[in-house]
Amino acid sequence: MKISYLILCGIMALSPALSFSNDWVNPHVLSQEEKAPVALLPFPVKVEWNGGFCPLSTKVEQSIDEKLESSLGKEGYLLQISPKSINVKATTSAGLFYAKQTLAQLKTKDGYPCCEIEDYPAFAIRGMMHDTGRNFQTIESLKKQLDVMAALKLNVFHWHLTDHPAWRIETKKYPILNDPAKRRKDRDEKDTYSMAQIKDLFNYAKQRHIQIIPEIDMPGHSEYFEKCFGIKMNSPKGMDILEELLDEFFTYVTPEMAPYFHFGADEVRIPNAKEFVERFSNKLKANGRIPMQWAGPHDLPVHPENVGQLWNDENSSGLPNPDKQPGAYVDSSMGYMNAFEPGILVRRVFFRQPCGVSKGNEKALGPIICLWPDVRVDDKSKIARQSAQWPVMFAMAERSWKGMQNDASEYAGKMAPKGTDARRSFELFEKRMEKLSGSLPFPYWRDTFMSWQVFGPVKNQDQSMVRTALLENKTPQGIQETQADGGNLIFRSRAAHLGMFSQAKPGNTVWAKTNLVAKKDREIYAMIGFDSPARSTRRCSGIPKQGEWSQCGTQIWLNGEKLTNTQQFKFPGQRRFEKHTWFQPANEMPFEDEEFWWLREPVKIKLKKGDNTLLIEQPYTGDYQNWGISFIPVKKENGRWVADDSITTK
Repeated sequence: MKISYLILCGIMALSPALSFSNDWVNPHVLSQEEKAPVALLPFPVKVEWNGGFCPLSTKVEQSIDEKLESSLGKEGYLLQISPKSINVKATTSAGLFYAKQTLAQLKTKDGYPCCEIEDYPAFAIRGMMHDTGRNFQTIESLKKQLDVMAALKLNVFHWHLTDHPAWRIETKKYPILNDPAKRRKDRDEKDTYSMAQIKDLFNYAKQRHIQIIPEIDMPGHSEYFEKCFGIKMNSPKGMDILEELLDEFFTYVTPEMAPYFHFGADEVRIPNAKEFVERFSNKLKANGRIPMQWAGPHDLPVHPENVGQLWNDENSSGLPNPDKQPGAYVDSSMGYMNAFEPGILVRRVFFRQPCGVSKGNEKALGPIICLWPDVRVDDKSKIARQSAQWPVMFAMAERSWKGMQNDASEYAGKMAPKGTDARRSFELFEKRMEKLSGSLPFPYWRDTFMSWQVFGPVKNQDQSMVRTALLENKTPQGIQETQADGGNLIFRSRAAHLGMFSQAKPGNTVWAKTNLVAKKDREIYAMIGFDSPARSTRRCSGIPKQGEWSQCGTQIWLNGEKLTNTQQFKFPGQRRFEKHTWFQPANEMPFEDEEFWWLREPVKIKLKKGDNTLLIEQPYTGDYQNWGISFIPVKKENGRWVADDSITTK
């Protein structure tokens, strides 16, 4: 069988997956990053800064040298910038393309800084999956996303084209699948990708060295198919129809365009599972494709010759074990962009070892992070903001290009300690993101400069005693006290149950105390939040009532005086859902931006000169709640809110 370019890229030595984060080693020398005159992301494997600049008008000399493959792989490059010349060498055109992306980030008003860079990816597959079956995205929107992916050296776009609300692929063989009357009401009933549009996007991606992996999900996620034909996908007639649809699709999308094809096979139980997987695996291979299928806890068995795409239940957080994978695999088990809040998921992706190995190989192909906006979206531009798509993708670009020697997943739930390489690495990464985020929808603010004393957890019946002591600046006796850093304190996340108190149960309260230092009486602004819904289901404590901070009983004091929330809400005290809302009317109600604390306007706070004591009380009311605290001082800069670290904390 033809071996795809992406698999060839992944032939690297397998490294042990078992390691400990206190031995965490940064993938590049941190002093190289600290000396960098510009922000580079992903940061190169090796770089030497030589001082001085090369004029922007200098012609770039580039060449392909296949002898470099042993050291650079298929996508690596060498970049040398001197005061009078710019030279690029690579094994393939992909390497030349990635050198060009680095040059774009190196550009300054003074010219290109003189340097020598050796750079290559750790993983062959570095990607993003987007579900356009539930919420349609225009080709123009997808092209803009591919542009950003290319700039970040991401090379795979997994395109989920069908799901319960609609079949988005044009079909002349069975036009009933494109009938707006059959589609779920208000789910972009009239929107279908024509074959011309699909081919156009494939060509657009190819020019940016991005491989599109199309997915037709079968036999699960097939409510729409059943509605159209009145039969199950795994029935004899249903399987015949699917084969005809694949034949039609493949006349337009050739093996050269799409060497991989994903047939879903997730979240379904059928009596003929083995027959179904075998039949469609063979069908795809006969058409020159490498079959892919989901490989999670509720999926059909993965064919040993197929590429399995690993994912976890939202309550799971373990790393993939390479020894337990029957064949090649892709890692999507880090969590979904739509499941977590921005602060935890950026850290989770940054500190989590992709595929459970230090770098890719012929079996561990690389990571793909997924975006599943299940809930109906009215304005599709909201998807990137509500799920913090680009901050998470920046972290994915860094980690998938660089890899990491060992896993440090616990730093998702608690900031890495001061003085460690892990902490310094993340601080520098946050600053690079801030500089490169530009005009992208980027609801993330660096927060490593915040520091807190955390008290608890304490049973709710003891709240009054602890609160009184803390407001009197006394240390409550017999109460656990923990030092914690970061503007995003995670006590227990709803998804994956990560955080400082991951074993705690509802009915407990935690307090976080910090000191804000002002050089004079002044007003500051802060992003403040305590819970928000996943974008696949509305589970959440809801929108605060007017004047309140949450529906969980959150309270804030500044210098002993209780603060009132001045934010105004369109739906105060509403949108509380303690159970999953899949297939319920609530999932057809679009989110309001005010349901996400990171999309609200920052809160104005008055500080006095000198020390200001901030105390936040946060109860844990139920497992539908993301239990934690987000408090990040911000300032307006060039028309956007950025972190304000002038408010030093003690």
